[in-house]
Amino acid sequence: MNKNWTMKHFLCCIILLLCPVAAMVCRADKDMDEWLDKLDQSLDQRETFDKARVEKIDKLRQQLLKADNADDGYTLAYSLFNEYKSYCYDSARHYAYDCLNRAVAQQRPDRIVASKNAIAFSLISAGILSEAREVLDSIDRRYLTGQLLADYYEHQCRLWRSMADYVHEEPFYTKYITLSNAYMDSLKQLTPEGSVLWWSYTGSRQMREHQYDEALLSFNKLLQAGDSVDEHMKAMTYAEMAWAFTWLGEEDKAIVKFAQSAIADNESATREITALYHLSRLIYKRGDYERASRYVHQALEDVNFYNSRLRKVEINDILPIIEQDRYDALRSQRNWLFATSALFVLLLVGILWGYWYIHRKNRKLTEARAEIAARAEELQVANNRLMEADKIKTAYIGRSFYSNAEFIEKLEKVYMAIDRKITAKQYDDLRYTLKQSTLNSERESMYESFDETFLKLFPHFVERFNMLFAEGDRKMPPNDHSLTSEMRIFALIRLGINDSERIAKFLDYSVHTVNTYKTRIKNRSTADNDKFESLIMQI
Repeated sequence: MNKNWTMKHFLCCIILLLCPVAAMVCRADKDMDEWLDKLDQSLDQRETFDKARVEKIDKLRQQLLKADNADDGYTLAYSLFNEYKSYCYDSARHYAYDCLNRAVAQQRPDRIVASKNAIAFSLISAGILSEAREVLDSIDRRYLTGQLLADYYEHQCRLWRSMADYVHEEPFYTKYITLSNAYMDSLKQLTPEGSVLWWSYTGSRQMREHQYDEALLSFNKLLQAGDSVDEHMKAMTYAEMAWAFTWLGEEDKAIVKFAQSAIADNESATREITALYHLSRLIYKRGDYERASRYVHQALEDVNFYNSRLRKVEINDILPIIEQDRYDALRSQRNWLFATSALFVLLLVGILWGYWYIHRKNRKLTEARAEIAARAEELQVANNRLMEADKIKTAYIGRSFYSNAEFIEKLEKVYMAIDRKITAKQYDDLRYTLKQSTLNSERESMYESFDETFLKLFPHFVERFNMLFAEGDRKMPPNDHSLTSEMRIFALIRLGINDSERIAKFLDYSVHTVNTYKTRIKNRSTADNDKFESLIMQI
């Protein structure tokens, strides 16, 4: 009895001890999933964040183009370098060298040092380390004071750390890391204690001494500064914390911090990144191949955009592994689906045979309906053309009746006047009555009548005709009820009169003149010459 009681008591104690652990595990998994979901949402808005960065850069470029003095030019070029330094290596290097050229032209040693610092930063970020070392060695240290000295130490620190990561072989690794640590110690001495940068350098130095718990405390102090910490600084800090948790064996927390770092990178439109592909490596180990593949491909796109050699090497080590396992997982799913689908083959064959049989019966009916629909459409087009032709015919028949009656009336008056003058033997007056100007006046009247009738049928002809020409080549008739001579030729074409001889007779031109007008108008048009008349017919 006592033995059973002791066993039950022991099991209860074990359960009580395990419950908090299980709760912590569940909470950690929940936090991890929440941050990964937030990262996915942030990546979906990637274009919005990138657009803000591009708009800012474009604004600075415009200001640089308008800069009217050397100081403003240098300041704006350096601002563009700062915008590009974590966004695009090629542009960052371009503006860094632009700053150097401006500084040399101004004979400003301090600006020359700042520009060389900027060039070194760009080269280190891109993995061009030997050249970066040459640039740093070329700096005249007499002018290294204040922030210039701090930047110099920071770039030396990054250079030797990158050299160590690239070589990764003794005794060079230890030599380079020692140099990097020495520059970081010097950098920390220049930084006000308790400032954001001081906590950042302190945490980084503690990381190098494997003091991960202390480093996490330092980074937390940094993050407590609030608004004084920008998104880029947050991204770097979260990444350092992720590595601390990784070395401490707490991968769930490392994943959360890498996710936070990637979010900060994305929302600050930073392309010189590390967090996203390290995050893909960790979640790949957990079997989330789809997400890992998305992250590593996004990271590769960013690195290619920035053009960093070292980052490309790192990603290319991870990418094939993730893609191979993702392919294996997809292949397993495919095989399972194939095996499952095999169970339904006979049923599908039966359904397909039934569908084929019904489709065969209905195919002729469908073809007949399609033929009827096509014929109906052709008939509708023909009807529309007939209606248009009927409208034109009706308008011009009515106008011709009125014009003929008016012409007969005028002709009657002319005959009567001629008869009176012959009777009175007023031959000179008779010659004056029959002068050419009268005929020209009648012809102009005929053109006015034609124009007025045509524009009633095609009220938008002038506007649509002018749309076929560049703005400088457009011509307007003298009033809203008339056409220009050029427009009149194509108005006749729109009415279906394509023969140049008939057009020439109506307009009292030679055939050569009509053809010359047509060629000149087509050459002046923005439309293709062969398509010009078909576009007129569409008006």
